[in-house]
Amino acid sequence: MNSDYPLTTEQIATYQRDGFIHLPDILSSAELAAMREAVTSAVREDSVNDDPNRVKSSYEQIFIQKVNLWARHQNVRPHVLSKRFGNIAAKLMGTRARIWHDQALFKEPHTGAKTPWHQDTPYWPHEPKRLQTTIWIALRDATIQNGCMSFLPGTHQLLDIEPVNLANPQDLYDVAPQTRGLKPVTIELKAGSCTFHNGMTFHYAGPNRSDGMREAFAIIYMPDGTTYNGVGHVVTDQVKDTLKVGGALDTSLFPIVSD
Repeated sequence: MNSDYPLTTEQIATYQRDGFIHLPDILSSAELAAMREAVTSAVREDSVNDDPNRVKSSYEQIFIQKVNLWARHQNVRPHVLSKRFGNIAAKLMGTRARIWHDQALFKEPHTGAKTPWHQDTPYWPHEPKRLQTTIWIALRDATIQNGCMSFLPGTHQLLDIEPVNLANPQDLYDVAPQTRGLKPVTIELKAGSCTFHNGMTFHYAGPNRSDGMREAFAIIYMPDGTTYNGVGHVVTDQVKDTLKVGGALDTSLFPIVSD
């Protein structure tokens, strides 16, 4: 997981222009099997006390989401701390990469709802907000049928858009009329391949209309030097007594994972 994945200057330029990039075969078949087993086992363990009869909120209907698995599950840890992924993130961001958090994103068959168009970084307690990037790895084939990702090219340049309420989403053109006329790019992924997208790039995933679980794992990176602005978030709320508003997010919860 620490071997190099060659990244060309053209690929970096494409990412910086569009705000996303598709990278095939980021994992070997053996690495994919190990990551999938680690992540799915962690999701099962974290779900053991979930009430199957509880009515899910609108947000929970989008996907099964488990955050910061690496901090609780030793088998997930080496995948999240991978230098291969971290060095790609650093090259795309142009700065050393720290972990923000990971998350399993599993869309359930038939009931997994669409993920509305949104940007990521506005939800995070970060300053500044321009460079954060996410690797989104398909643990099983991600298709239009089961809810693969789509992106709006160039929208990582839109910095002052109101955050979308994912549980009760507004119309995209009401939130960001600047996106009108942009053509979405939909990227199906075979298992073991990935996308990287800038945290300000608008993206969307369709519902899962298939008979199987859509299994994806995301690792989010922030530039070294990112500071905490004090806004509430599930990751920082657990350790907010150790953080200082305006101080760098540089504790052991946010390790550097690039050379």
